[in-house]
Amino acid sequence: MQRLMARSVSDPQVVLVVGASSGIGAETAASLASRGHQVFGSSRDPVRVQLSGVAAVRLEVTDEGSVRECIAEVIECAGRIDAVVYSAGFYAAGAAEETSPELMLAQLDAYLVGAHRVVRAVAPSMRERSKGRILFMSSSAAVAAIPFHAAYSASKAALNHYAEALRYEVEPFGIQIACMEGTGVQTGAARARRMGEGPIEAYELARGAAVAAFSKTQSSGPRPVAIARSIVRAIEARNMRPLYPRRVLGGDAPLAPGAPTADPLSQMVREVLRSSLDLRLRRFQYTERRGTRQRGRARGAFDPPGPW
Repeated sequence: MQRLMARSVSDPQVVLVVGASSGIGAETAASLASRGHQVFGSSRDPVRVQLSGVAAVRLEVTDEGSVRECIAEVIECAGRIDAVVYSAGFYAAGAAEETSPELMLAQLDAYLVGAHRVVRAVAPSMRERSKGRILFMSSSAAVAAIPFHAAYSASKAALNHYAEALRYEVEPFGIQIACMEGTGVQTGAARARRMGEGPIEAYELARGAAVAAFSKTQSSGPRPVAIARSIVRAIEARNMRPLYPRRVLGGDAPLAPGAPTADPLSQMVREVLRSSLDLRLRRFQYTERRGTRQRGRARGAFDPPGPW
C-alpha cells in the first residue's frame, strides 16, 4: 500500500494519533512515521497497535484518568507533543426512537466528550510552548445528517462546532485546530457498529436500507490511506485549514476501482428516503384497499380476493 512520499521531513514533529489500532488512525500513524515524525499511536488495547516506527500507548477516551496518564507519558518520553490527531470512536445506527439515552450518551462520549478530554489534557503544554496542532477526524454527516444514524450525525456535528469554538479560543496561543470530513471511508467501521436496542417494526424497511447503504459506501469509498495523505499534509502544512470538507479531499482520496464517482453520502440518503417513501406508499395503498373492502362489505357489493 502506497503512502505519502515515504521520506524524512526537515522538521520532524511529535504526534499522538488517538485511535491508531485500525482504519484511518492506523494509516495516519504509519504514514507520519514513514516521513520521520516521532509518532505515538494510542488504543484502549495498545497490543493492537502493530505499526513500524510507532510507539504504542494506552488511552481510553472515555476515561479521564487514562487520557491524562497517556498525555503525561508521551510528554515524559518525547519532551513535548506537537500535534494530536483524534480518530477514535464507533458509530451507532438505528432509528432515533430505537436509540436509548445510554447509547446516545456513549456516542457523544466517544466523539465529543472524549475529544474534549484529550484537549483539556494536552492544551496546557501546547499553550506554554505557544505551538501545537489538533486535528479531529469528522464526517460529512456533520453537515448532512444520515437517516437512521441520528446519534452519529449529531455527535459529528457537535464535534465540528466544538472545534470551531475551540479554534477561536486557542489560536492566540499558537494552537491550530482543524476538522477533516470523510465520507464512507473503507475503515471496516461496521465491525464497531452498535445498533439501537429494541427494534421497532415500523422502521424495519427503511432502517435496513440505511444500514445496508452505509455499509455499501464503505466498500466503495476512499481507502484509509487516501485520507491519511490529507491528514499528513495538514499536519505538515505551515497553517492548517480550519475545515477540510470532503470536496477538498477529492484529489487526495481516490475511490476504489470501479466505484461510483458521485458523493456516496448523497447516494445513501437518496436510497434511504426512496425506501422510506416506498414503505409509506405501500401502507397508504393497503389502507385505501382495506377501507374500500370494508365499505364494499357494508353494501354487500365488494369482497376483494386475498388477505389484507
